[in-house]
Amino acid sequence: MTEAQQKLLTEQYDSLPYPRIPIEELPTNNYKSLFIDDLTTSYYLYQQKVINPHNQIILDVGCGSGWTTLNLAFANPHAKIVAIDLSQNSLDFARKRFDYHNIKNVEFHQIAMENIHQLGYQYNYINCEDVLYFSSDPVKSLKALQSVLKLDGIIRGDFHSYYQRFYYYQSQELFRCLGLFDSNPDDFEIEVVAETMKNLQPHTILKRNTGSLFNNENIDLTSDKTKQSILMNHLIQDDKGFTIPQIFELLNQSNLAFLSMVNWRQWDVRDLFKDRENIPTVWEFVLENASEAEKLHLFELLHPCHRLIDFWCVNNNTIISIQSPSTWSKNDWQNAIIHLHPQFKYSVIKEDLLNSIRQQNPWEVSKYITLPTLNPVYISSSQSALLLFLWDQSRTFEELVNYWLKIQPINLLTSQAKTIIEAQDEVIGLVQKLEIFLYLLVEKTNTIN
Repeated sequence: MTEAQQKLLTEQYDSLPYPRIPIEELPTNNYKSLFIDDLTTSYYLYQQKVINPHNQIILDVGCGSGWTTLNLAFANPHAKIVAIDLSQNSLDFARKRFDYHNIKNVEFHQIAMENIHQLGYQYNYINCEDVLYFSSDPVKSLKALQSVLKLDGIIRGDFHSYYQRFYYYQSQELFRCLGLFDSNPDDFEIEVVAETMKNLQPHTILKRNTGSLFNNENIDLTSDKTKQSILMNHLIQDDKGFTIPQIFELLNQSNLAFLSMVNWRQWDVRDLFKDRENIPTVWEFVLENASEAEKLHLFELLHPCHRLIDFWCVNNNTIISIQSPSTWSKNDWQNAIIHLHPQFKYSVIKEDLLNSIRQQNPWEVSKYITLPTLNPVYISSSQSALLLFLWDQSRTFEELVNYWLKIQPINLLTSQAKTIIEAQDEVIGLVQKLEIFLYLLVEKTNTIN
């Protein structure tokens, strides 16, 4: 990013630190973000291991007003967090947020991403949200991140989708032609955008695709929410869109490898067909032989619904082959430890689980953490009791099976006592069902650190 670009971008965020979430607010009910920000999630996808966040070092790039930093702190207790931003006003707001909540395991620095090596840290996890698409040289920016990433570290990054944001780029070009980008956009420029969009004919393609905000005749131009929406869409400085092939090439040039989409379950091409198990023959052949990048590109061409191409990546040549538990032998299971994902361990979720057990009702496992699912995921009240056994600590497979035999000792079909084999098969079935969504995490004991 050039000095001139940095200056304009810094001025924009100095005038309105983003996001403008009240300092006193906590992310305790922000289950989706906490699930994403918890290192447990991405490291399990990476290595099929459950990492302890204690003493891990996390970098939050472009921390803004400190809301993402606070999410990272809550999701990873006892981790050290380093947060950086170009905007001093944003950093001041972030510091006040952490002082208010008396959280001490964080430090803030006003520094450009390209200079982060000067801080002298190597990071286990780098969070870089809503930053990279501003960069005039994304490879240089990604290389700067890679240079301070530990060998087994993970980067979360994102780029604006060119296809999904197409009409916003058209809008930005329009208002650039009107001179609204000559300096840092302020109240005057915001009013020009609002007046333009409000007075356009409803059938105008630009208004139809970018102007839903302006359908309200009583729109309040003085509210932070309205200003942020206009600034972050119609008047955002140096906004750029990218396609999947472009992003994979950027990662390759930066010695990084794609790990997974953050919202991986929402990028499956098969889900775009009426019957995902019976798609046209040509598509079956193409998907069977396509790389991950090719499948994702097909998805964005068919259905560019995601504003952000939000992904995890790692150092090149460090991705290991993961064996799905669905392919494990009984011996593998005998040497396994089962974990409940840490982001389930909130009192409100536990109370909901206990109520389902008391009332003997099915429990919706996906009620709080919806990210990995397209449809609700339910388990029986007795299966809920098995999850409760995992609440305070992880258990070996053998411990789970023995506990299952205690609470469900009878085969309901035969009225006979369950055999150990039957109990094992039932526990395996439940764990496999929930491991797909990362609600349960499974480790072989010989792979545990």
